[in-house]
Amino acid sequence: MIEKELVSVLNKLSNQAIFFGPQGFMIVDTPAGLEEAQYGFGKDEAGNDLSGSNTGDWQASWLIIARDTELGDPYFIDASQAEYPVYTAFLGESGWEVELVATSLLGFIHCMNLLHSNGEQAEAQFVPDDNTIVDEAVLASLQKELSECAGNQSFWKMFFNCYQDWLLED
Repeated sequence: MIEKELVSVLNKLSNQAIFFGPQGFMIVDTPAGLEEAQYGFGKDEAGNDLSGSNTGDWQASWLIIARDTELGDPYFIDASQAEYPVYTAFLGESGWEVELVATSLLGFIHCMNLLHSNGEQAEAQFVPDDNTIVDEAVLASLQKELSECAGNQSFWKMFFNCYQDWLLED
């Protein structure tokens, strides 16, 4: 998928900044933004390739499409796979530790739209407020729906565990 097409798909989101409780996603929305998002991961500021072929290396087929708003962790597609699965990763002691978020880019888009329509937040929240979803049945239903759209349960289970921990901290 060429960059212009990728940005076109990403622009199907209802909002480029998606927040749910304390967590957020900042989605790339322009070709220039897509190019800039790769700096420090797949490319350096001069445009030199930073990818490698070893386990733990950043892979040349990974294209960042979003960043976590709190920690800056990347969300990226693997352009070498047909459905463009979406992953997130953090830099560990032995390189990039990768976790599947959604089995396809379209599934990820659907998940982001679901989060936005349910959270209806303009920014990350530091503490729960009157609009915060606290009903366990509603949260369980949303987690199930997100897991089904993503084709993956583990990421969304972790996502909601973090959300529940945040609720308990208040």
